[in-house]
Amino acid sequence: MRLLILLPLLGLTACALLDRDPRSGYLDSGAIPGESARDLYVQRQKQNEMEAREELGLTSRTLSEDQASMVLNRMKLKRLEAGLKSESDKKQYFTVRSALGSDAERIRFLSLPGYESRARFVKARGLESPSEVVTPAHALLIETNDITLGMSQKAVTESWGDPDVVEIAGNPIYGYERWRYNRYVSGNEGYEKEQRVVYFEGGRVVGWERPK
Repeated sequence: MRLLILLPLLGLTACALLDRDPRSGYLDSGAIPGESARDLYVQRQKQNEMEAREELGLTSRTLSEDQASMVLNRMKLKRLEAGLKSESDKKQYFTVRSALGSDAERIRFLSLPGYESRARFVKARGLESPSEVVTPAHALLIETNDITLGMSQKAVTESWGDPDVVEIAGNPIYGYERWRYNRYVSGNEGYEKEQRVVYFEGGRVVGWERPK
């Protein structure tokens, strides 16, 4: 009977003497210094700040007060965007994201309480079906066969015609599209082939280029 009692005790003692590998999953949470969690948080914050600065083109070591505020807004926006869980919430946001002209406006939109309140915001601002909207200002640009940032896909089509190639990047709900045009334009040596590429986000122009 005594042997039966001693064996479990010996087993427990042997287990207690074993070193725990932090990756094993058996290490007591109390054995992890508080400094480690704090250091990890600080490292993540620094990484997020660096990414925000790169996106904003703020590469200098020192920032002005306004620039620092821009970085903080971008970091907050990234957190809010990452917090979008449902497909409907993501589609709602990325449909109007490019029409919301600043990080502050996007933060305001994402801070609204729930899908319905954001839908009312979209309707009040006239941001529904952005790919089909042609504003009076954009109509003037269409007359000169020009495009601009924020222009809808319909307006681009009316200005430059149908694209030769449409490419979709990632999940379609984000509205990331690239339209390629191949046109022949008059040059010094007759007609020359010119390529044009237009980038869309949520149905609106966010950039363009003319590759060589």
